[in-house]
Amino acid sequence: MVSIPKVVGVLSCGFLLGLGLSLNGIHTIKGEVLHVEPSSYFVNQYDGSQVRLHIDETTQMTGRIGPGEHIEAKVNNEHHAVSIRSPK
Repeated sequence: MVSIPKVVGVLSCGFLLGLGLSLNGIHTIKGEVLHVEPSSYFVNQYDGSQVRLHIDETTQMTGRIGPGEHIEAKVNNEHHAVSIRSPK
């Protein structure tokens, strides 16, 4: 059985992480990958706008990410992708 303090601790950590990300200007971009370059992903967002996401060795990648794939990316104010994942 899981103890109440552990559950409260896990929920608190999740809340603080989410709060920290929102305070650092992190937002979510969802859309389809149009084109991939060595340090950039070009994404057509679901609202029809296109955005270029900068990636580097610090970007966390989850799933198969390539042209035609639908993604969800956590991005800072400078369009640097903190994480990119395929929602499949």
